[in-house]
Amino acid sequence: MDLPYPTDLPHVCERIQVDVAERVAQLTGLEVGEVILTVRRLVTVAGVNRGRVR
Repeated sequence: MDLPYPTDLPHVCERIQVDVAERVAQLTGLEVGEVILTVRRLVTVAGVNRGRVR
């Protein structure tokens, strides 16, 4: 996933980790102890709407 820049990266990353952990728990019934997130690219706001999805 590409994240828009500038943004509050710590907050956005934490929110993604929580959302993924909750969704995995909902789907599997298993408790997720840790979600590791790697941000590989920051995209300027102008570049967000270029249609690239990973």
